[in-house]
Amino acid sequence: MQTKIKFPSKRLLLLIFLAGVSVILLESFEIPKGTSFLFDLLTLISGFLITALFFIPSAIIKSRTDLDFMSFAHIKTPNAIIFISAFYCMYFVYTAEYFLIKYCDMFSNKLNSEANIFAVALVLLAVCIYAAYKGTNAIARCSIFIFVFSFIVFVLIFAGNISNLEINATNFSFRGQKTDFINNTSFFLTPAFAAVIFAVLSGYTKNFRPRQIVYSIIITTIIFALILFFTTFALGEYAFAQDYRCFLLSKSTHFGDLDGFDSLYLSISVLTVFLVISLILTCICKSTGKSSSLPIILVFSIIIFVLFICANYFNAVKELLINHYLFNILTFVSAVVIPTFYLIAFRRRLNG
Repeated sequence: MQTKIKFPSKRLLLLIFLAGVSVILLESFEIPKGTSFLFDLLTLISGFLITALFFIPSAIIKSRTDLDFMSFAHIKTPNAIIFISAFYCMYFVYTAEYFLIKYCDMFSNKLNSEANIFAVALVLLAVCIYAAYKGTNAIARCSIFIFVFSFIVFVLIFAGNISNLEINATNFSFRGQKTDFINNTSFFLTPAFAAVIFAVLSGYTKNFRPRQIVYSIIITTIIFALILFFTTFALGEYAFAQDYRCFLLSKSTHFGDLDGFDSLYLSISVLTVFLVISLILTCICKSTGKSSSLPIILVFSIIIFVLFICANYFNAVKELLINHYLFNILTFVSAVVIPTFYLIAFRRRLNG
C-alpha cells in the first residue's frame, strides 16, 4: 500500500516518545546498588542530552530540504544508495531483534512462563506486518490512542505509589563510580534509536519544527526520571534484587482496596513494542526506496523471526543482539556519522 499523504510532524514525535518509553518498560538493566539517586539522575540526563544530539543531522536535512535522510541520500548518491540501504536494513533488523527478544523475555518471565515464546513472537510480528503494510500514516494515527492510554497509565502508577514513598536523605548525596556512570549513561542513551527512525521517516511529515524534537525528548526524560524516582523511594532495596522495576512499580500501585496495575503495564508494553517493530518494518521499506511493499515486509519479517529462533537456541547470539553498547554504536553510525557525512559532502547543494 503506497502512502502519499503527509501527516503532521507532531504525530511522528508522539511515535518517537512512545518508542523511547518502550526502552524503560522492557528494562531489565541492573543499576548498580551502590549509586545514589542524584548520581543515577545525572546519568539519565547525560544520556538524553546525547540522544538530543543524535537528532541534529537529520533535523538539519529535514529543515532545509523537507526531505528525510534516506530520500536525500537517494537523490544525491543514486549509484551508492544500495550500500547505504543495505546498512540501514541491517541496522533495523538488529533493532527489531533487540526489542522482540526483550519483550518475549519479559512476557515469559512476568506473564506466562509456560507460553511458547516463538508463537508469541510470530503473532506479534504478524500484527506488525499488517500495520507496516498499511503505512506510516496509519501507524501515526494509532499513536494518538496509545499515547493517551500510556499517559493515563503512568499517571495511575505514579499517583498510586505516592503513599509508598520513603524519602531517604542519603540518596540525595552524590555517590557512584566512573564505570557506573558509563554503564548507566549507555543504557539511558538507548532511546536514541528513535533518531534513526526520524531520519528515515521524517519525509512523510509536514509542518516540522526542530523544537518539537526537544519537547518530545524532554517529556521522555521526565517519564524516565519519575520511574527512577519512584523505584528508588517507593520500592527501595527490593528494586535492586529484581528485574523489570517498572513492572514492580505497577504491581505496588494501590488506591484503597484496589491493588496492582500490572495488567495496564503489560498492555502499554505490548502496544509500544508493536509500534516500534511496525515502524522498523516501514523504515526498512523506505530504506529500499518503497513507501510500503508487502514482499519486502514479509522477507525481512522472516529474517527477524529466524534470527529470533537462533537467539533462543544460541545464547552467544542472544547476548550479541541485546548488547546495548553495540546497539548504541550502530545507532551512532546510523543517526550521526552517515547523515553528517552527507551534510558535509553536499553542504553547497543542501537546498538544491
